[in-house]
Amino acid sequence: MVSLPRWLARFLFYLGLSVYAFLLVLPLLNLFAASFKSDGELFAPGFWPANPTLEPYLEALQKYPLARYLFNSAVVALATTLGVILVSATMGYALARIPFPGQGLLFGFVVALLLIPGEVTFLPLYLLVQGFGWLNTYTALIVPFVASPLGVFLLRQFIKSLPQDLFDAARIDGAGHLRMLWHVALPLSAPALGALAALTFLGSWNMYLWPLVTVNRSEMMTAQIAVAQVQNVEVTAWNVVAATAILVLLPTLIAFLLAQRFFIRGIALGGLKG
Repeated sequence: MVSLPRWLARFLFYLGLSVYAFLLVLPLLNLFAASFKSDGELFAPGFWPANPTLEPYLEALQKYPLARYLFNSAVVALATTLGVILVSATMGYALARIPFPGQGLLFGFVVALLLIPGEVTFLPLYLLVQGFGWLNTYTALIVPFVASPLGVFLLRQFIKSLPQDLFDAARIDGAGHLRMLWHVALPLSAPALGALAALTFLGSWNMYLWPLVTVNRSEMMTAQIAVAQVQNVEVTAWNVVAATAILVLLPTLIAFLLAQRFFIRGIALGGLKG
C-alpha cells in the first residue's frame, strides 16, 4: 500500500475540510446576497446583485414589528441563559464538592434526563404552564428551561476536575461553600460557563415550536415566529424573507463568534473529565 507524503496528505485533508466548509456556508451566502436584491433582480442570473439595496431590510422592519420580536427573543434568550448558568453552577458544585446521601443517585437521575426526548415532556410541560396561567408571558418562555440537565452535567464534570488543593486552601482560610463557589469554582470554570452560555443562548433564540404553542399575542411573539409569518405572507418577495432571516440570524452569529473559544475549551475540558 502506497502512503502519501505527509505534506500532501495534510494538504488534501485541509482541502477537503475547506470544500466541506464552503458547501455548508454557501446557502447562508446565497441568503445574504438575496437580502440585498431588488424585486427585479431577485430571479435574475448571478449570485451578487448588480445594484445592492437596503429596501428589503427597510420593508421588513416597517411592515412587520420585527423590533418587538427581536426584543422578545433577546429577553427570553438572555434570561434563560442567566437562569441556566445560576442553576447549573450551584447544582453542579453541590454534586461535585458537597458529599450528601444519595448524591450518586441524584447525579444518575440528571444523566437519565439527558436521554429523555423533549417531545415526551412537551405536552405535560404545556399543561403545567397552562395550569399556572403563564400563557402569553415571558415566564412561560423562560422558566421551563432554566433547569438544564446538560448544564448541570457539564458544570459538575468541570468542577469535579478542578484540583482539590484549591478548595482545601479556601476552606483553611475560612471560606464556606458559597464563597468557594463564587471565588474558586466559577472563575476556574469560565470555559465550561462560556460553552454552556453559548449553547443555551443559541437554543433559546432558535426555539420555535414552544413559543408557537404558548404565545398567541403578537406583542409576545419571538423572532423565529416572525420569520415564519413573513414567509407565509411574502410568498414571492423572497428578498424580504431573506432580510428577515438575516436580521434574526445576526445575534446568534455574533454570540457564537464571541463565545467560540470558551465553547471549544468547555466541551473539550469539561465534557470529557470527571
